[in-house]
Parts: sequence; structure tokens; C-alpha cells
Amino acid sequence: MSDSEEEQVKQAPIIKPHQKQQKDFYAEQLQANEEAESQAPLLVVVQGPKGSGKTTLIKSLVKHYTGQKIKKLVGPVTVRSNKQHRVTFVECPSDINAMSDLSKVADLALILIDASIGFEMETFEYLSLLNNHGFPNVMGVLTHIDFFKDNKQLRKTRKKYKKRFEYETGGNYKLFYLQALKNEYYLKQDIHNLARFISIIKIAPVRWKTEHPFILADRYEQSKDNTTTFYGYVRGCTYRLNDRIHFVGQGDYYIDSFEEVLDPVEIITTQKKHRSLKDTEKLVYAPMSSVGALTIDATAGYITIPQPIFTEKNKFVNNEEQEDDEIEEQEQEQEQELPEGVRMVRELQQMTEGIDKQLEEEEDVQLLEGFELEEDKPIKKKNNQQQIQQQRELVRLKNRVNIKIENGTVMPITDTLLATDLHELIYQNKNSINEFDSVRYLPKVQERESYREIKELFVTGFYGQTDVVDLENLEKQIEEEELEEEQENKNNNQNQKDDNQNQKENQQERQQLVNQLTNSNLGLYKKGTYVKIVIKDFSSSVKDDYPMILARSEVGEDNLGFIKIRIKKHRWHSNILKSNDPIIISLGWRRFQTIPIYCVQDPNDRLRFVKYTPEYDYCYAIFYGNFAPQGTGLVCTQSLSNKLSKFRIAATGVVLEMNHQFDVMKKLKLVGEPFKVIKNTAFIKGMFNSSLEVAKFQGGLIKTVSGLRGHIKKPSKLGPDGSFRATFEDKIQMSDLVFCRTWVRMHIERFYRLITNNVKLMKTMWELRQEKQIPLEFKPDSTYQDQERVPVKFAPLRIPNNLQQNLPFESKEKVKSLSFREKLRQQVEKNLPVKSNMTDKEKEVYSLIQRLNTIKNEKEKKREQKDIQKQKVKEAQIKGQKQHLEEGKRKYKQQKQKDKFIKQVKKQQQQQ
Repeated sequence: MSDSEEEQVKQAPIIKPHQKQQKDFYAEQLQANEEAESQAPLLVVVQGPKGSGKTTLIKSLVKHYTGQKIKKLVGPVTVRSNKQHRVTFVECPSDINAMSDLSKVADLALILIDASIGFEMETFEYLSLLNNHGFPNVMGVLTHIDFFKDNKQLRKTRKKYKKRFEYETGGNYKLFYLQALKNEYYLKQDIHNLARFISIIKIAPVRWKTEHPFILADRYEQSKDNTTTFYGYVRGCTYRLNDRIHFVGQGDYYIDSFEEVLDPVEIITTQKKHRSLKDTEKLVYAPMSSVGALTIDATAGYITIPQPIFTEKNKFVNNEEQEDDEIEEQEQEQEQELPEGVRMVRELQQMTEGIDKQLEEEEDVQLLEGFELEEDKPIKKKNNQQQIQQQRELVRLKNRVNIKIENGTVMPITDTLLATDLHELIYQNKNSINEFDSVRYLPKVQERESYREIKELFVTGFYGQTDVVDLENLEKQIEEEELEEEQENKNNNQNQKDDNQNQKENQQERQQLVNQLTNSNLGLYKKGTYVKIVIKDFSSSVKDDYPMILARSEVGEDNLGFIKIRIKKHRWHSNILKSNDPIIISLGWRRFQTIPIYCVQDPNDRLRFVKYTPEYDYCYAIFYGNFAPQGTGLVCTQSLSNKLSKFRIAATGVVLEMNHQFDVMKKLKLVGEPFKVIKNTAFIKGMFNSSLEVAKFQGGLIKTVSGLRGHIKKPSKLGPDGSFRATFEDKIQMSDLVFCRTWVRMHIERFYRLITNNVKLMKTMWELRQEKQIPLEFKPDSTYQDQERVPVKFAPLRIPNNLQQNLPFESKEKVKSLSFREKLRQQVEKNLPVKSNMTDKEKEVYSLIQRLNTIKNEKEKKREQKDIQKQKVKEAQIKGQKQHLEEGKRKYKQQKQKDKFIKQVKKQQQQQ
């Protein structure tokens, strides 16, 4: 074996037949070699508000790369930026569904910001979508800078927008500035700077795309029998052929056929002196925008000649000035001087009949000079030299790569090949792939006459269009040829370098042939392959300006079950979210409507039900939907309306856990009151409705407002039905309330509705009240009222004398308490007259002063009584006025709410 052959064996993928997961092993090898081989075109999504210049930017970039102009932009546009690099531009509409889909598949997002307006709501919505779907590379573009005439104001505006853009994106992304328009395009230097950064940017890998292959369709063809064909590049990772595919926004469909077709924008592999592209190599592929005159398909070719582009040269010549003969002579002379391609196009313009009609009328039609149609001749079964050479190369690869050669094709020896019909698998008819079931299998060959034909198929050599060749003789011949080649190589040492280069080129070609054949047999299509997908019974309509994403239906992600997520209300959404209100969730490739339940986790790992989401904190949500890998980001919206009246993204979250059931508990507090208390025992009423309910809660824990704990014992015959006897730690008061904390399991609705074009969504209670004009019910018990707390005066603590005598000195009372008789004696002694030695004159003065004080005290008492009466009257008047005012306010608010609701309903009716 020569050195080149040893290198070939090392580089060739080794496929072991005993390996169980051979298909996965080979797919991992493909993914590892994708970086060195051809990649899919860079997907650049241009997003911005309406009127920000998205279409103009794409047209300017296409003109920069290719020099061609696009008049009407529809769908994706793919251009060749250099020999090894291609770029696909997609315009993102303002629809929330399209924004969500393109945020999942974008490699680079160009976010346009109108400098005359500033950051708009759509920009923040798209940044939030990018952040929750992996956050790919982002570049900001500031447009409409010519709005500012003052340079100082322009510098301040640039600085402000740059600072805000860095804050929203994390500060690692660049903001570009586009000046004024010139001839409906941006300036060349600005577009050149932007295109240069696009070409050198390093794409950050996004986990979702590296694990989920998808196809962004460039174009589609729809027939009358609802058979639709989509064309596009395989993106994300290696595509493993499956029987189903998910059309994002449309649903799941079965694949009728999946095959690789010719790449419209191929990578230039030939090494030339010039690194830059020639004018002929600058390609633009925009099939939905009607760019270019030639469209190539796998089955046919189409030539489109728009009227404004190609016109006859002498179409506008005045026939009155020249005669017809002179004009014909001049035209013939000019046509002879023109090149062959121009003459062909002009002849096609002058054709009145199609090629099909000419074929019917004439027997021989000459399309080009030197090429004529020949009659069909029977194919002779002879060994063509090229076919024999291919067979020899395949036989040489047999021992180096562990493969099996059948019918002139390479087929890997594996147990994980796609199951096919046994008759077609044995007798070399592998055109159709079916799901094989050994139980339901019935042999197709049941007649003895067909046995002879079957025997002819069991041969040791090749069987096909060529004659039968014995593999054993071929191998001997090949070994002899290899020995001769080795001797020749030893003799020709001078030409060894040239031979090595040729061998390396041949080795690469052979390896590519082996890879293509093995990929097609294993159903693997590597990233960057241009494929055609045919789907039957595709009845739904497709919008040209809407992204057509066809994703592989992964195993397990089609299953439905309960999903637990960590969710947080978006800080710019106006309303909090309510449990059991329908919500639209974008998770994975699918968008669906479901009914979530919000909860929080207690320290004992119990999921406790909450009615609303917290204002500024995380909580958990559980809903019924499609399974998705843990760590997958999701976005929640309450409606799909494109009216930008408020921020459309309601909440964001991440998947935590998937299961078929979750226990969410709701706290329920039962309240009762005692009607009889005997020491530590109390009889409670009002907590239960029957003795049967009491029997179910026997031994349950209860607690009073003051903190005394107790147990439920037995139902009691005393009191109303549902009363029971309970014991507590200490004697409770008759005024205490008794609580029993219980937990109720919440029912999670199994509601799931996939979002498609014509789906009807479930409405919330608020929307139904608006449609039916049902006002909100006023419940007096639900209104908050002022609670008056009356302070309780407890009796003083009295300790018996017998107990006091036995207490230690530290616990005894230091101040002696007087008895009742002693207190009466002290009061009598205070009221006794004081004996004094006063003269008669002093006594007269003292008595006069006493009389005057008595008169003064009586007047003050009367005055105080009048003031008390006046104060009571005022308080009564104020209280009545307050009650009257509160009633008036309440009636005014009710009337105002009714008028506002009626106006909203009338406004909606007028809009409809």
C-alpha cells in the first residue's frame, strides 16, 4: 500500500458493522467536519419598525455585493460575498409571530433604529425575543441621520442612542450610522463598512440551532392537487431524514420526498490567482423577488424575459424616413457583427410560437449550431470504460472503508439502515422507502414462474446496465495493477511530487463520492446542503412575505404533557397575569395556546397556588403543551394582534421540568368560634357543616388567634350540626377565633391549541365581558372596610393570700394592698373637717371665699355640660355628612364606570 493510500485510509470515516449506534456515530463525524467543509449561507435578519429603511438597506447591500438592483423585494435573498462566503438576507415584518420565528433561526440580526423617532416598542420586543431564544450576534444600524441639521445635536443623539443600545445588548455589539440616501440607496462608503463587518463577524453558536436542524425555504411551488415543493438550505446541524416535518406556524406534515438538488449559489472551490470575485461570479438568488432571467430546477429550466429589461434595438426607428429594404439590410449586417448570445436572445424575442409547437410541426429542430436531435437508439449492454473505471475505484475502496458494494453503488454495512420492503431490498429496487413491519409482511412473489427471474438476480458481480463482472477476478487484476504502479513509482522518483498531488485530488474526489452515497443511504444531509422537499395534501395558504421554516420533527418533542417553567412578568407589560387565563406560548418551534396555573415553592418543596404573578419576582407556571429540552427559553403573549397599543410580550421564562402530573396545592383556612369552654376543653361551631366532615378531620391541628394550639377530638351533640369538641394547650377565651389550615389539590386544565393561520383562540373573561356588555359585579363583601379595634381592659391579677404567704420573698408584693374596709376608713378621714385656731374675722373671710368658689364651680359645670352637648351635636352632624358623602361618591363611581364601559363598547363597534 502506498503512502497516499495510507493517508486515504486515515482520512476516510471508519464505519464498523458491529457498532449499534452507527448512524449516530456517522452523524457526529459529519458535524465535526462541517467547519472545514461548506457551510450554509449566513442568515442575516433585518428588523426594524415600519418606515425605518429595512427594504432600502437590503437593496443597498445586494447592489454592493452583486451590482444588481431589486425593484420589488419579496422573500429571502442570497448573494455571494466572496468565494467561500454567502449571505442570505431576510426582512422581518412587524408581526409578532414572524418576529418570534426569525429570532430563533437568525445568525445575525441587523436592528434598525430611526434616529428621528428613537427606540420604538418593536425594537425592545425583538431584543427580548432574541434574549430568550439564545441571543445570536446583533448589530445596530442608525438610519435617517439626515433629519438632524445641527452637528452638535447629531453628536448628542448618536452618543445617547449608542449608550442605550449598549445597555440593552450588553455592550459587546457595534452601532453603525447610515447617512442620507442617494438615488434611493444608501451611500456606498456606509454600506461598504457594514458589509465588511458582516463578512468578518464570528458567529456565536446557539444551542437550540446546533441541536435542531431546519430549512428556511427560498421558494415554493404549489400544484393543483395540493402538492407543494419547498427549496432551501439545511441549517443548524446535520439533517437526519424523518417521515414527518414541522412547518412553523402551519403544523406537522408527512414528507413525500426529500432529495438534494443543485445549489443555486455554489461555493467556488477552484484556486485562482485573484482573491476577489469576477463580475460573472457575483450571483444573487432571489426567486420570489423575480431577480435574474434564468431559473433552474431539478426537472426543468425556465427563461424569464421581462419587457423593461430586454428591448429590440431598432424598435423606436421612424419607418417614414427609411425604407424597409434598407432597414432589413442594416439589421442583417448588425446581427452578423453581434455575439452569439445576443443574437439568441433577440431571436427568442421575435419568436411567435413556442418550442413545443415547433417540435410538433417539424421533425428536427436545431436549438444551437452544431447540435441536432437524434432518434432514440436502443441501449446496448456493454461495459463502458468510464463505468468500468468507477467500478474499479469502488472495489479499491472496499477494503479501505468497510462498505458493501451492490449494483454499482456504495452501501454501508449497518443494522440501522432505513427499513425497506424485503422484495425491493433483495432485488435491487430501492426507489421507494416504506415502513417495514415483519408481522404484516406478505411476499410479493407467489408464482413459480417468477423464480427463474429471481435466480438471475443472485450474482457475485455487478448487475445493472452493464454486463456481469466477477468481483474475484477484478480484485486480482486490481492487486496486480497496484504492484505495477508501485514499481513504476519507484522508478520515477523525479515525478513523485506531481503524482502525489494528483493522487490527493483523486483521493478527495473518491472520498466525496463515498460520503455522498453513504449520506443518501443513511438519510443524512449535512449543513449547507440545498434540498427539495415535497409535501402532499398541503392545503394551507403560504404568505410570500412570511418566513417559511421547515423544522425536523424531533423524537419526544411531539409528545404532550405538563411542563413546569420558571416565569417572570415582563417589566414593560402593563398587567399582571392571572391563573387559569389563556395565554399564547412560543416554545421551541411551536406556538400554542394553553391555560397555565401559577405557583410558588414553599420551604418544604410544596407547590403553593397563587392567583396572580408577582410584580417584580419570579414564580413557577405549570401548563399542558409540547415537551421541550430543559433550559429552553420561551416567550408568552396574551394576543397575536399587531396593534401596538401596549407592549405585546407578557412574560418570559425557561423550561425546568416535564412530567405527566404535578401537584399544585391551594391553601384553605377554615374558621370557627367556641360556644362553650371548660378549662382546656372547648366546643367549637361554624367550622364544619356536618358530623361526617368532622369525622374526616379527627386529629387535625387547630390554632387560635392568640397562638394556642389544639386538636380536633370528636363530633359533639351540643350546639348546631358540625360542632365538635377540641382540646388546647391552655384555657381559651370565648372571644377567640379558631382556625384549621387545610390544602386542596388544584386541577390543571389539559387545554392545548396549536397556533395556525385560521385558528380560533380562547378568550379571557375580560374580553367576553366586553363583547357581551356584561358589567363587573359589585360585591359589598369584597370591598375593604375600616376596622375599629376596641381595646380590651383585662382585670388585674389577684394572688390569694394563702399562696402569697408561701411564696419566696422576691416574689412577694413589696407594697401592701389595703382591704376594702381600710379604703373606706381612709376616704371618711379625708372628708372630716379640719380643726384650726382661727379668729372670727378669718372665719368670715374663709366662708366668703368658699361661697364664691362654690358659685364658680357650678358655673363651670354648667358650661362644660353645654360644651359637651354642642360637641355631640357637631359630631353627629359631621358623621351624617360623611355617610352622605360616601354614598354619593360610591354612586358617582358606579355611574362613571358604567359610562366608561359603554363608551368602549361603542368605540369597538364603530371600529368593527
